Amino acid sequence: MAVIVGARIEIVGGDLAQPVVLSSDAQGRFSSPDLKPGTYSVRVTRDGFEPLVKTVELRTTLQLRLSLAIAKQQVEVIVHGANPAFANSDPVYRKLREVGLGETFRFDNFTMQLDAATFRFQKGTLTILSPVDGIVTGAIYIGEGHFNLKPVTVFDAFDLNRRSGAPEADEDFTEVVFRFTGQERMRLLPGLGDKVETPGDAAAIFDHWKEKVRKRRTEALGFTEYLLHGESMDNVDADLLAAVYNSSHPPFLNAYIRAKKHKDLRFFVRARVGALPQLDSPEEVTLINYAPDAMDDGVWYLDHLKSEYQSPKTTIYSAVPPSPSSRCSRAKGSSSSHCCPACASRASLTIGAGTSTSFRKN
Repeated sequence: MAVIVGARIEIVGGDLAQPVVLSSDAQGRFSSPDLKPGTYSVRVTRDGFEPLVKTVELRTTLQLRLSLAIAKQQVEVIVHGANPAFANSDPVYRKLREVGLGETFRFDNFTMQLDAATFRFQKGTLTILSPVDGIVTGAIYIGEGHFNLKPVTVFDAFDLNRRSGAPEADEDFTEVVFRFTGQERMRLLPGLGDKVETPGDAAAIFDHWKEKVRKRRTEALGFTEYLLHGESMDNVDADLLAAVYNSSHPPFLNAYIRAKKHKDLRFFVRARVGALPQLDSPEEVTLINYAPDAMDDGVWYLDHLKSEYQSPKTTIYSAVPPSPSSRCSRAKGSSSSHCCPACASRASLTIGAGTSTSFRKN
């Protein structure tokens, strides 16, 4: 029987505060740290094989013999962008596709505010990706952390509650893969501690991320999968390539969060072109729960930047409606000629803060 190298093993249960993540070695073996007696769930995954989940009753030292079945054929292709012949021949693009791990630092007790979201990194490490043409384009956090998203408006809080069951998103996480344009790395630098050895599972986590975001499904299981992995799916490496070549490219930061409850949350902030360009909608901030088989799969949050709602001016609607291409998702499909307040403010009349005015419903 052939051994499987580089399989991802995740152990949960017992009294573990967070999952234990391991990788199989060159002999297809793995060894878990000391675990207390109890009931554990062992999940094994590897590209090309069906996932395996096994429940284990641990009483003393235990040896497991696990076998993975070859995966059933799926209809999917790897995305290379709009012009694969050019993209694959570009040396910087190849570097981005094959980028490796750089230095690792302690990353403890640090809070990063990113628009309506807050990342609290409690105890862990941050591995910086190797620079591409002198530019850092990503990082990997492994450890204990908490993610919170508090919607800017009551309407978005209501919508989030309808989709997720709570008016705010609160998730403990164990891994986050960040990809970003050059200057966005400055958000993380204040939290860097001492340089340490790179965790053994960092490479496996990054390889899993590459596999996850680069594959297209021609037969999507739902609307969310169609957005993220359908014909119009985003090519992150191509986006980064554009940013490397053009310093005025709209900045963005993508966070791919492996939380304890929801295993694939994606939080994106992208200026000017919108966080989900697949929707042709200008909202710059989004939170997506990618879980095709779950009832709460979907776009949980999609809104404008928080700063657009916190302007010191009060906005009234413009008499001239915005063009259809600039209208956000709140207005598309509506019989109203007006957009939402944040969109309308871009081309509307304003009055000074503190001035009394009244609004009339159309």
